[in-house]
Amino acid sequence: MDAADPTQTTQLKRELRGRLRAERRRLYGDDAGARRRAAEGEALVRHAAPLLELVAVALASTGAARVAAYHPTPTEADVMPLAAALAARGAQVVFPAAAGHELEWITWDGHSAFLPSPGKGFGREPEGERLGPHALEQAVLVLAPAVAVDRTGTRIGHGAGYYDRALPHRPAGTPVVAVIHPSELLEPGTLPREAHDVPIDAVLTAEGLHVILDQPALRGIGRS
Repeated sequence: MDAADPTQTTQLKRELRGRLRAERRRLYGDDAGARRRAAEGEALVRHAAPLLELVAVALASTGAARVAAYHPTPTEADVMPLAAALAARGAQVVFPAAAGHELEWITWDGHSAFLPSPGKGFGREPEGERLGPHALEQAVLVLAPAVAVDRTGTRIGHGAGYYDRALPHRPAGTPVVAVIHPSELLEPGTLPREAHDVPIDAVLTAEGLHVILDQPALRGIGRS
């Protein structure tokens, strides 16, 4: 869905976020939902095998592999088991931190605790090394949060634009994979896209890894 009137698009995104977040709360906001989310978090790791292989290749060829992740809210898809698996395999996993207009990134050792963020609307942050706003320049993979993604790669985020400003820092060959619940992968053209919206290369859900855009690093993986 191409954006037209910016005011109408902003309002549409706000309404979509509200509906999608309400559905998350309905499905994952109680004890049964928490158990479902935990099981789905383990499924994410299984379906992420091609991403783990991508990181293994980078480690074998250069000895380093930086991966961006994020600390999810209680009703977001649980990316933390995957982040821990990446760290255990030798990746340098970095998490976003509140730092003004642009995200900064903090390293995580794979087991240390997370602390509340001082930034409004941010998830928890690790007590690692701060790498500044340009850390994605050395990333081989970005795991990004989203409220939903459609099958053209349009992502709707949480509304502050942090990732749309951060993602252009990554190398051209570094894929962006949004981690969401299965019901949040929507039909093509469902979401409005504005000029500043960075398209998503693939989507990881508890039902599989769906490649959307022709990203060389993801070739050979089944397309959505």
